[in-house]
Amino acid sequence: MSDRNIARHAEVSISFAGTDITKDISPYLLSLDYTDNESDEADDLRITLQDRDGIWEEKWLNDAVQAAAAKVTVSTASSSGSGSAYRVMAKIGLNVRSGPGTGYSRIGAFCFGATATVLSISGGWAKVKFNGREGYSKAQYLTQISGGKSSGATVQKTSGMKISAVIVLKNADGNGGDQVLDCGEFELDDIRSSGPPATVTISATALPFESSVRQSKRTKGWEAYRLSGIAKEIGNRAGMGVMYLAKSDPYYTRREQYLESDIAFLSRLCRAAGLSLKATNNALVLFDQAEFDAKDASVTLEKGKSRYTRYSFQAGKAGTEYQSCRVRYTDPTTGRCISGTAYVEDYDAKSEKNQQLEVTAKVANAAEAKALASKLLRLHNKYERTGSVTMPGNPTATAGKNMAVKGFGFWDGKYAIKTAKHSVGSGGYVTTLTLRKALEDWT
Repeated sequence: MSDRNIARHAEVSISFAGTDITKDISPYLLSLDYTDNESDEADDLRITLQDRDGIWEEKWLNDAVQAAAAKVTVSTASSSGSGSAYRVMAKIGLNVRSGPGTGYSRIGAFCFGATATVLSISGGWAKVKFNGREGYSKAQYLTQISGGKSSGATVQKTSGMKISAVIVLKNADGNGGDQVLDCGEFELDDIRSSGPPATVTISATALPFESSVRQSKRTKGWEAYRLSGIAKEIGNRAGMGVMYLAKSDPYYTRREQYLESDIAFLSRLCRAAGLSLKATNNALVLFDQAEFDAKDASVTLEKGKSRYTRYSFQAGKAGTEYQSCRVRYTDPTTGRCISGTAYVEDYDAKSEKNQQLEVTAKVANAAEAKALASKLLRLHNKYERTGSVTMPGNPTATAGKNMAVKGFGFWDGKYAIKTAKHSVGSGGYVTTLTLRKALEDWT
């Protein structure tokens, strides 16, 4: 039978603690839900299993909890032994192939920031362990974090059970071509049993609540740092990769972190700089929503033409809508006041309903103040027009991308995908998107 005759359907691949358990888990799998968030919240994964025979509740749960609480030993033997730990630095993920060359078949991929066990390196290719088998990845995208010929020591770190998942939409284009959505790597966060009928729900998150980056309160004076440098240091301490995708990179003579978790401190700095922070794929991602909103739409929703099962749009605010924003700063050495103001597109100076957002922040000049005011105004008003759409599974529809909405009259335009929930279960593969209107940069 040719690929063209194969029906369009979704398959999932699931790994626990680096071991591919897809075949073992498939008979029990009721659903897999992956939620991809644009910003402010960590991505999460939920797997629901039927457990009529008590296999998962009686045996697996105890083993999983014990494994999640255990210490993981990372060997630092030489590359000819059990392998060395390397960090994956490829921002879009790193392919694993069956042989040392791009001509060999792809057997999977590591997500950005993941830890890979490297057995040897030759000719620019690293021989790696992947889901219980050996494969090859380009060595230039791997950075050693432990091991090597000169070291015989071991490093121990506390780490919960890692769970990763991949969704493959088979025959996506009707001609045998597949689309792949790598959900990334998560850490076991919560397990629940319920019934009847007996089910077990396994929840995992990209940023566990008990992780040090969220829980440990720190006090530190950060002197002569750029925002990217602070993010990198925090990421390294948490064992996470860092992707800094914004053009601007604020410089701080000094910033105080006082009895504050690293993630709360970094979030505060991002908000003050008009940037967004996202935790995904064992990485912290810092980006400027204005830059992302300016990108072309890569997904289209057209009334009567696109494939969808449900849609809704609304005009409303998650709080007060500001008509303008003013950023001010008084230089303590000279007493000079620097300010800049940004306005919404249809600003009416005569309106009695005008409300202005006032922000005090350190800026170097009026242009910088106005640029920051524009970003902050966007962030406060970004929910002016929102929507949601449910459609047949679409691996290309992910958070941070833009969608073109057509044929809906007042609602037409470009929308940013705020969250993308991908669900695979007995009803097939479904993608549910929440949208916000992509606002123009008013500088």
